[in-house]
Amino acid sequence: MRRTGELVARRYRIGAVIGRGGMGEVYRARDLVLGREVAVKVMLPVAGTLAASERFLREARAIARLSDPHVVAAYDFGEYEDCFYLAMELVDGHTVGEELRCSGPLEPERAESLVRQAAIGLAAAHRDGVVHRDIKPDNLLLTCDGSVKVADFGIVRFLDEVATTLTAAGQLVGTSHFMSPERAQGRPAEPPSDIYALGCVFYQLVTGHPPFMGENPASVMFQHVQGEPAPPSEVRRDLPPEVDALILWMLAKDPARRPTAAELAQGAMPPTTTVEPAPVRHPPAPVRRKPAIVGAVAATLLAVCAAVGTILATRSPVAPATDNLAPSKNTPTAVPPSPSAPRTPDRTTTVRVRPSAPPGTTKPPRATKPPRQARTTPAQPNHHGKPDKPGPKPKKPKP
Repeated sequence: MRRTGELVARRYRIGAVIGRGGMGEVYRARDLVLGREVAVKVMLPVAGTLAASERFLREARAIARLSDPHVVAAYDFGEYEDCFYLAMELVDGHTVGEELRCSGPLEPERAESLVRQAAIGLAAAHRDGVVHRDIKPDNLLLTCDGSVKVADFGIVRFLDEVATTLTAAGQLVGTSHFMSPERAQGRPAEPPSDIYALGCVFYQLVTGHPPFMGENPASVMFQHVQGEPAPPSEVRRDLPPEVDALILWMLAKDPARRPTAAELAQGAMPPTTTVEPAPVRHPPAPVRRKPAIVGAVAATLLAVCAAVGTILATRSPVAPATDNLAPSKNTPTAVPPSPSAPRTPDRTTTVRVRPSAPPGTTKPPRATKPPRQARTTPAQPNHHGKPDKPGPKPKKPKP
């Protein structure tokens, strides 16, 4: 704690405390050399803090390489007695966090305006290869005219550095309520990480709280990785749909699907997917056939039906007897064999059927042989020893 009126580095006259942070305090001061009001941030080395002085120097270098109306400017850096100091632009006003605590959730239009102004400052930082890594309401300063300035680059990361030794293995720096999923998983901070944090700020400005809450930082970071934020409109019913969609766009889990700071600064809105209506399918019109074609098709069908009927009609369900092929006026009938007659084994007889004569022709009748005369045989004795009676005499054929 510096005393009021103390002269730092023989140049800055210390005044009232206007802010406190993890690595030091911020005082209102008077630059006696240039005759202007400045803010002096004094950092004291704290036991157990990893490379605190180096981080303080990195913050000074980060804001010194940036020149943008929405980033707090750096003027001077040095060592004084047992501490380090950083002289910066003095912002007459308060932080966004203080306004939120005093007034509650902001109107959607004002909240969006503050977020897009902060995006302008982040776009300038990202162009110069600087990642803030600690975007939150208390690190966004409001000037008297209502403009926003990004402040506190204490844990900044330079993209052109291959590695940094300022963070111990397994240690995360930042604020858990505004930490991106990739950073919660231990991956390096990239520009999309700042956009996610700014989306968490936007969520808090319109609802009064960040998207994820928990009893400890570990539970909050787990929700950043695995949980899906509730749409802000479920918390605040009067929120316009476009603001609702813009916040969720910034909170996308995949860093590649978030907008860039430059896009937000230019007023970009989330892309909308338009679905084209399906074409209306009309039933096909009836095809009119020509009368000639219809007649030809009908004639063909009749001819086919007549041919099929003729074939079916010539097939008899009863097969003719194969032992009597001579033509006869009467239909031959099969005589069952006598019970006393000896049975002979059946034989398969193959008969070739001559093709019938074409219609309109007369086939000459086939000559038949005269029936054979019956032979007269003497009577044979029966089993009683008496001759049987002779049978009837055959009739003589008529001349």
